[in-house]
Amino acid sequence: MEHLKIAVVSPDEAYNRTFCMSLLHACRQIEVTSYSTRQFVLDWADYEGPGAFYDGFDLILWAGEEISDSYGDNIVYLTDQDSLAEMDYAGNRFSLYKYSPAGTIVAEAFDIYTHLTGRQFSLVRRDDVKVFAFASCCGGSGCTTLTRAFCQEMARFRGKRVLCISLEDVESAGDFMPAAEGIKTEGEFLYRLLGKRTRPFLDSYLLKDDFGVCSFSPPKGRNPLGDLTREEMNALLAALMDSGRFDVIAADLSTCLSEAAVAVMDTAEHICLIAKTPEPGVREESYRNQLHSSCGEDVTGKIVRLLNAVRADREVVDIRAPLEGAFGSMISNLTDRMVDVVK
Repeated sequence: MEHLKIAVVSPDEAYNRTFCMSLLHACRQIEVTSYSTRQFVLDWADYEGPGAFYDGFDLILWAGEEISDSYGDNIVYLTDQDSLAEMDYAGNRFSLYKYSPAGTIVAEAFDIYTHLTGRQFSLVRRDDVKVFAFASCCGGSGCTTLTRAFCQEMARFRGKRVLCISLEDVESAGDFMPAAEGIKTEGEFLYRLLGKRTRPFLDSYLLKDDFGVCSFSPPKGRNPLGDLTREEMNALLAALMDSGRFDVIAADLSTCLSEAAVAVMDTAEHICLIAKTPEPGVREESYRNQLHSSCGEDVTGKIVRLLNAVRADREVVDIRAPLEGAFGSMISNLTDRMVDVVK
């Protein structure tokens, strides 16, 4: 599927015009045709080609009174009441809130089309996506803040398209970027990808900070990423890398040494091991031994050790934009060390 062909039908021409422009701005892989309700009905009545008139569109987004089911299953109603929005996959009846963000409506449209037809959203495969892992042998080392700062450095000053994922038990993405209406959680994404074996449209699950760094919308409870098997994490990384959306994927592993974390380290170009003390202690040595046991001896060549000296000096860091002062200089130097494979 190269493009999704959508007809938007509404008696309100001003709404139609604005709505169609918003959809096109949200996604380049759709074609949108605007109809007044009267014009659509007249064209449908006059149609003399093979099949039905509405079969010329992959989906019809219909704003207004519901019409006969004889028009076909590809009609999605646009309701002006959020409470009336419905996704009935069993009955193939769908309605969306007409004032939802355009990106959310586009994402839902792709999901509905996939359900109705079994066809997948086409991917623009890229083989040059780089994965970086950030980890620590003990909590409180600033792993999350450093990961986020690295992502902002890559997006803001290196021009990269960046996705930040986290294997923390309780994810902190919400501390770094505001929530957005209509965005689904990463748990729902994993269910679609791993449970339903489909390729969900990513925009419906991603948040974005002020610098363009993307993250999955975190769940309200425990983070499911850390519980994935090695095979499941590899499938997730492959889907993200094949999406064509990102140049860099940075993973905040914190102290996690689960199968999922090991899978990320196997894939990573470099592993930033964040330390609190100048010299490795017994705990860090034990951590490294576990890495060798899980990933093999080659993992040693991937490790970039970083002493979080700024953390030790107790400099106050703004976690939403942590790129100023001594901390910002440290992040710039760290990025130079980490991205020699990206240049």
